Amino acid sequence: MTPSQIASIQAVYKSRTPCSFKAFQLSGQVMPGVAKGAYYYAPYPITIERAESCFLYDLDGNRYVDFANHHTTQILGHNHPAVIRAVEDQLKQGIAVGSPMGKETSLAKALCDRVKSLDMVRFCNSGTEATLHTIRLAREITGRHIIGKFEGGYHGSHDSVEISVAPDTKLAGSATRPKPVRGAGGMPPNTTENVIVLPLDNEIASEAIIKENKDRLAAVILDPRTGVIPQRFDFIRAIRDITRKYDILLIFDEIVGFRSAIGGVQSQCGIIPDLTTYGKIIGGGFPIGAFGGRKELMSMLDPTQGKPRLSQSGTFSGHPVAMAAGLAMLNELTSEVYDKLDYLTDRLVSGLTDVFKSTKTDVTVVASGSTFSIYFTAGPVRTYRDTTSADRQTGAGIFLALLNKGFNLSNGLVMNSLSISMDETHIDGLVGAMNEVLENS
Repeated sequence: MTPSQIASIQAVYKSRTPCSFKAFQLSGQVMPGVAKGAYYYAPYPITIERAESCFLYDLDGNRYVDFANHHTTQILGHNHPAVIRAVEDQLKQGIAVGSPMGKETSLAKALCDRVKSLDMVRFCNSGTEATLHTIRLAREITGRHIIGKFEGGYHGSHDSVEISVAPDTKLAGSATRPKPVRGAGGMPPNTTENVIVLPLDNEIASEAIIKENKDRLAAVILDPRTGVIPQRFDFIRAIRDITRKYDILLIFDEIVGFRSAIGGVQSQCGIIPDLTTYGKIIGGGFPIGAFGGRKELMSMLDPTQGKPRLSQSGTFSGHPVAMAAGLAMLNELTSEVYDKLDYLTDRLVSGLTDVFKSTKTDVTVVASGSTFSIYFTAGPVRTYRDTTSADRQTGAGIFLALLNKGFNLSNGLVMNSLSISMDETHIDGLVGAMNEVLENS
């Protein structure tokens, strides 16, 4: 897509969203651009006035079918009646009381019932906190401090994991033996010394690196990249076998896992990780994180026998409103729900694939569960390095053009998702809009 084509798309966008532009100008007076980095895209983001079912409504009265679903969180759609009832009931009982209220026990049990690897769970406030505390736990259990992570894996925004998330490939070394690259400003130079980077989708090269460092590795953390980069289940099973072989803990980062199945991705590929991290869906739209695993590992956090070996708390950890909302959402996620979402995702991927073929567009669509990503590259996409060949300028233009037609996707076209409030008309609508955009570009 040429700069002049993008300029034309932006002109239409600006004409449709003057109130959002004013809101963006106001926000810049009291915040550095936007409330958080993920909200920004050029020329400015739409500001949402309200949301209902699978729709968003902006300040200018424009309606969008929402295929972003708040970073995949809203799997039931917006303002689902079961979640609203649970939140309203909890608000009447108390918002934050500084003591257990029982909802946290119910949500923890629901998670343990769904996931075979979970005996016990602890709650925190985000996926970032979940991976932070889980890595600390792994280090305390093993007495080792090095963490293995896969190139391109995102596990939150703390120094232990924000390494080689989206590195410059000129700095990242060999694809089979990646070098750790700091992923954010403000990180101490020695942060890379505590992380070993592994090659995704290459179990032979990964085992060689793990074997060399087995006496230093506390854990390997693996994000199944749900709907972002397709991973072979054989590869995931191999990493489980390799970490077990060398007596290294496996942390499975399932922050988006409940998008794929009732028991998450680990249930689909039949593995039992040592520890697992959660977020997003399990809070029903409210801030949440969780981590769990076998009882003997989680007992490091137990204060009933004296001072625990590892401390984890937080003013809003286990917040009763988030617990109530998350429990309501999980209770709605039945096998029938997943069957419907799988059907709609298959219909969407098939429709988009036909459009890209008929318009002779080099695009790769990947999907798992109800999450999908679109890369403007001929593919295939199996690793982070494969994604670097994607035409991001065209992706940005397509994103804005779809907004102009009433369809909201993730602003990088990566990690989009469906909700159960959608039906075939919404799926076919997006396919038709994509066809119109590409035929006119």
